[in-house]
Amino acid sequence: MQCDRLVVRRALLSVTDKTGIEALARAMAAGGTELVATGRTGTVLRDAGLSIVPIEKISGSPEAFRGRMKTLSFPVCSGILYRRGDAGDEADRERLGIPAVDCVVVNFYPFEKAARESGITHEKLIEEVDIGGPALVRAAAKNAPAVLVLTHPAQYERVIGELRAHGSVSVETALWCAAAAWDIVSAYDAAIARELGTRPDQIRLRYGENPHQKASLEVLPDSPLAWPVRDEDKLTAAGISYNNALDVSAAYALAGDLEAEGMNAAVIVKHNNPCGAGAVFSNQPGGQKRALELAWAGDPVSAFGGVVVFTRPLERATAEWLSSRFIELVAAPGLVRGSGELSLLAARRKNLKALCIRRFGEVPRALVTSVPGGVLRQSPDSGAGTAFGEELKMVTKAHIPSEMAKLCGFGIAVCRALKSNAVAIVREASGGFQLVGAGQGQPNRVDSVSRLAVPRARAVCGTLEGCLLVSDAFFPFRDAVDAAQEAGIRYIVQPGGSLKDADSIDACDTHGIAMAFTGVRHFRH
Repeated sequence: MQCDRLVVRRALLSVTDKTGIEALARAMAAGGTELVATGRTGTVLRDAGLSIVPIEKISGSPEAFRGRMKTLSFPVCSGILYRRGDAGDEADRERLGIPAVDCVVVNFYPFEKAARESGITHEKLIEEVDIGGPALVRAAAKNAPAVLVLTHPAQYERVIGELRAHGSVSVETALWCAAAAWDIVSAYDAAIARELGTRPDQIRLRYGENPHQKASLEVLPDSPLAWPVRDEDKLTAAGISYNNALDVSAAYALAGDLEAEGMNAAVIVKHNNPCGAGAVFSNQPGGQKRALELAWAGDPVSAFGGVVVFTRPLERATAEWLSSRFIELVAAPGLVRGSGELSLLAARRKNLKALCIRRFGEVPRALVTSVPGGVLRQSPDSGAGTAFGEELKMVTKAHIPSEMAKLCGFGIAVCRALKSNAVAIVREASGGFQLVGAGQGQPNRVDSVSRLAVPRARAVCGTLEGCLLVSDAFFPFRDAVDAAQEAGIRYIVQPGGSLKDADSIDACDTHGIAMAFTGVRHFRH
């Protein structure tokens, strides 16, 4: 290999997907590359008029066991793995008579496609587990850039272009192909593990978000929520739905923030958005019921048919109050089948679902979203409880009183649980905290304030003078501040960071509004 180019003198080709393989082989042969191929790949290339060396000439062994053994051999793997330029390795290769393999072109048996076939047997599926292909690919990728490894027809055009232009392949291309190889091997192994390995417990749901969609829930070991994997795990007769699982997960996350601060709280979620949140600091009997009353009163229309999560074990007074209202699901620590509290609720709602919360405070290690042709991964927004730890930097002449610090944390926790663009209006009421107006899911922030959060808050408490408005992201213009002032809002918390922060600060100073920046954005899409 030259310092920056790889000359392919011998290539091994063994592909299941033969798309583009003839064009690649011709480009290599035109530059003097010796082509070594396995059974059907070799047949296709010979039929195209190319000169092919059978793999048996390199391996010294015939294909056997109906194709299970083809490429795995000491000579083939050694020809890929030996270190180019290493005196000891070069001497070993010469002594052993090992032919060098400079390029490996391999794609795998279509295991995932086979796994999707209806009624496929284990015996047939196991034959689609490629052994030699991944071994060759790993060997070639390990020795990059001295060895080129191609695992997908989409890579061929780039390599063909370089071979025609230079008669060799760049180090950059070889490393790019090796990186792709590691991803492909990992994904292939993961697909096999999903089908044949130890699977997570799985709940087959009636359908997905809509009746025409199929859905299931895979339950990981030691889940903080006691998902009912078996019928005997159900706390009530009804099984959870896909939408229930989404909503209770959102409610669990917000409740975890509040529980971490020692709050006796109730959270109501509908369509993956909190529509009610109430919290008190009292652990005395009646505190939980008061928290629920605050949460429900924050938006009683949306709360109807919602999912309710408590940070404390369900109390009888709470269950009695809730029994006259329609909810889809209730979740709380210590909830058990047949308990008096749960029986009271279930007697009024035969389709009520229930979950026991084993513990709070857990966040996923990664958030994963599928996109066309890829997967997005990100770390979670924040761990439980950190909403209360965000620093409030006062940026206006008026200041938010220090005694409102806990309310600010409550508002941040609620706001970051809403879909962006999000605004939450919260207040202190009757010894507790309450969400009184939520504006979420809007493409512009001023609509979240003036069209959603403010009208809802006014319906709950009339005057908003003692309320706090929290935004999940900065105000790009002063219009949101002006809308807040028109509603009577006197306190605002937002991340800041806009190029026009000064305009919002000036507007606050003009209106006598106290505003603090946190420096932490909380988009949620």
